[in-house]
Amino acid sequence: MKIVLINSTNGFAGAPPINLMILAGYIRQWHEVVIIDNNLKKDLSELKEMNPDIVGITGTTPSINQAYECADYCRKEGYKVVMGGPHVSALPDEAIQHADAVVVGEGEIAFKKIIDENLTGIIKGEPIMDLDEIPMPAYDLFDIEFYITRKEMRFLRHYGKERFVSIMTSRGCPYNCTFCHNSYREIKYRFNSAERVVSEIEYLIKNYKIESFFFIEDNFFVNKERVKEVCSLMIERGINLPWGANARVDNLDRETLILAKQAGCKQVTFGWESGSQRMLDIYNKQVTVEQNAESIRLCNELGLQADGTFMIGGPGETLEDMKLTTKFIVENGIAGMGVCVATPFPETQLWKDLEKEGKIIPSYINWSDFNFTTFPVRMFDETISDETFKEILNLLRTLCGHKLVEQQIKLLVENK
Repeated sequence: MKIVLINSTNGFAGAPPINLMILAGYIRQWHEVVIIDNNLKKDLSELKEMNPDIVGITGTTPSINQAYECADYCRKEGYKVVMGGPHVSALPDEAIQHADAVVVGEGEIAFKKIIDENLTGIIKGEPIMDLDEIPMPAYDLFDIEFYITRKEMRFLRHYGKERFVSIMTSRGCPYNCTFCHNSYREIKYRFNSAERVVSEIEYLIKNYKIESFFFIEDNFFVNKERVKEVCSLMIERGINLPWGANARVDNLDRETLILAKQAGCKQVTFGWESGSQRMLDIYNKQVTVEQNAESIRLCNELGLQADGTFMIGGPGETLEDMKLTTKFIVENGIAGMGVCVATPFPETQLWKDLEKEGKIIPSYINWSDFNFTTFPVRMFDETISDETFKEILNLLRTLCGHKLVEQQIKLLVENK
């Protein structure tokens, strides 16, 4: 059968949709797969020429309206539409209004069943426990060159060279932060073997001449033994490219970081989230402000860039909480960071808590507002005006230009 997969998200064209590439790599073992990428082509005129048996569409919350428009068009043209992705998994009853079938959970096995057995309705996905069973992502089905040379999502802030790519080598996270999809999806943590990870890196170097890369999964460092195996293999095989990865502050130790640096690691990206212990506890981060600060100190000591993210506007967050975050950023001289608005994505614990409080009003929800920049649901302390909140957000986003931060960047780039 001929399957067309559509990346319906446009306007956020920094990184390729890795999940779609993985799905394509899996399905093309049995069926012909073609991908239409809205980041490159703004219409679906070529669908008629392709004449697919099934159209698969993925959608995240900020882009779900575009995905639904795409799905409605495809159904109007007479194509069977299957939808998947995190938003669809969270709200399948909404998504099924725009599709013939929707997948809740992981897509590979469920999508193959839908194709082979002509299933419709809401289908529960089954996880593949051994990720090495899934073929390498279908890089060749995208104009991967377009993404490799983009600068918008080059997660290595100061070390990423011209030809950069993000890769994903694990699924899930053993933690349960209230704002994260892992708080409802119950995804068992799994990972590719070290051999498979390094083989994919070698494939990307050989075929696409990549010069730097980033492990984009939720938490690359959660399994220290695997990290050590990956790093040792990269050293053994002479892979000497700058790279970075996401991590939790409580998953790192000196020995692992030293080996990672020897294997080319330049940057570790943390979810610090807040300088207020009260807010960290509300988010169920299960870490302390002191641990956050220690992660920066350790990286600085070892010559690694500590990068990360903060969020403001969480449940009941006060001006004092926001001041503590500002203080933390300035005092720790962070070399790179992003600041976003705390956002209650559908079915996360944060969303469910707000539902109980009557603060989720579907008729007022605009999915495009779930973009980390606006506040689709107002959660912060009622004494703070919207205007004051926006001023604080803008202030925090300018702190990367702080003198201490500039000095830290200069030191890292010149000496390491």
